[in-house]
Amino acid sequence: MDELYEGIAAYDAGDFTKAYELLYPLAAYKRDSEAQFHMGMIYFYGEGVEKDIDKAMEWWKKAMKSGHVDAAYRLSEIATSTKTTF
Repeated sequence: MDELYEGIAAYDAGDFTKAYELLYPLAAYKRDSEAQFHMGMIYFYGEGVEKDIDKAMEWWKKAMKSGHVDAAYRLSEIATSTKTTF
């Protein structure tokens, strides 16, 4: 299993520390949009880290720029609820 799928599996299993350790390098250095999306989820819900909506949005913006539809959806939901533009 490669690191992305292992990281997503850890996230889905609730092992957020392992998910962070596997997904962060992919999101930050390899610019993997799926890893960036999951990093946004980790920060949005405060799963294994301190909850930080701003960091979540930054990760989702990066993922959205690579065409990640779910990240765009999450950002649109925030924009709609807060009347924020990106």
